[in-house]
Amino acid sequence: MGFELHNGDCLEVMKSLPDNSVDCVITDPPYFLPAKHYATRKEFQRNFGDLGILESWFHQIWKEMQRILRDTGSFYIFCDGQIYPLFYYYAYFFTKNARPLIWDKQTAFTGYGWRHQHEIILWGEMPKATPIPTGDGDVLKCRAVPVNDRCHPAEKPIELLQRLIMKSTQEGQTILDFTMGSGSTGVACELENRKFIGIEKDAEYFKIAT
Repeated sequence: MGFELHNGDCLEVMKSLPDNSVDCVITDPPYFLPAKHYATRKEFQRNFGDLGILESWFHQIWKEMQRILRDTGSFYIFCDGQIYPLFYYYAYFFTKNARPLIWDKQTAFTGYGWRHQHEIILWGEMPKATPIPTGDGDVLKCRAVPVNDRCHPAEKPIELLQRLIMKSTQEGQTILDFTMGSGSTGVACELENRKFIGIEKDAEYFKIAT
């Protein structure tokens, strides 16, 4: 199967990809980056406007996704409850269907209060995507990769990625992960006989992926 790996800025690399060239996007972008000035001794009130730079960047990312996805394609974007409304807003205008899936990690991380045990996956289908005949539930139970076993802090389990790949693509089709980290999506693509395009800016994680 064909593999194409890029060490560079995801937006710039995506701009170089041809129109209608990708069958599915599966990725876990850095979806929440709070403003640095909050990390000070003085307390400052948070402001939604602080996400302006992040919103501008994602606006361009989604524009490129719309361009490079085939009109029969689909996508799975990992996110959380804070950024999901923004992602859904972008997806709404060019998909025939966009909805949240819940990844139940089956264990909560240690800490105080209500701890995270799930992630949201925004699933979307392009206008001419073929209906999926199976009727699986929208809660995917799969244990997270143990922290001490991870090569990347946000590493996803291969089993979960395989389920997404098998659900929405066929052998030989092309999958893009534009924030591939240490390359878990690529491993899942290799196991399921899919072509893969991976983009990662961090040189150390790119080295692990290759």
